[in-house]
Amino acid sequence: MKISLNLFTNSTLSAPRTDIIQRTYDSFCDTFGNEYPVTVWCDPHPNYKQGKYYIEDLKKIFPVVNVTGSLSDGYKKSILNTDSEFLFQCEHDWSFNKPLIKHSLEEICAVMEAFGAYHLRFNKRANIISGWDIGLEECSFDSFKFCKTSVLSNNPHIIHVGRYREKCLPLIQVKSGSKGIEENLTHVGLTGCIYGGISYPATIIHQDGRRSR
Repeated sequence: MKISLNLFTNSTLSAPRTDIIQRTYDSFCDTFGNEYPVTVWCDPHPNYKQGKYYIEDLKKIFPVVNVTGSLSDGYKKSILNTDSEFLFQCEHDWSFNKPLIKHSLEEICAVMEAFGAYHLRFNKRANIISGWDIGLEECSFDSFKFCKTSVLSNNPHIIHVGRYREKCLPLIQVKSGSKGIEENLTHVGLTGCIYGGISYPATIIHQDGRRSR
């Protein structure tokens, strides 16, 4: 199977500094490995004056950097312009709790394939009913535990490209900023998955790049 990584970023208060996205990428590689092709999708807003310098500096680090009009614009293009079977979709300001992620990407994707899943996310809190997650159902596949949910969050997640194109992509709207994705896919009859069973601890940590200087 072919798995690729997409990193989504924008020019925030900290631009043109690249340390936030670098930490995210380093954390991903430390957790899953560095052998996956990586593409960066960058919106030069809202700090547009520094946006072009941010993009220039990103190109010094990553092999492919594409300029977008918004998160949803880049997200949609990342799915339409790929030959990978699975995509790891990750915004620029997350880190991974490596000790709690006990499976490789290949193992996770194999379970998604067997289960017919099209969206599996890592959770920033324990897998409990909270916020948008108004109902969770624990499932197990060959001892791999996960929770089914009606919330397809933008938090770091893996998608099965073929099924996602069919079921989810038609609902995504290209909007400014960070709108147009998760709120369009939540509580609308879709089923997503969360890594780990009920009450499993948080597997990701948010760095909040929007407010970092």
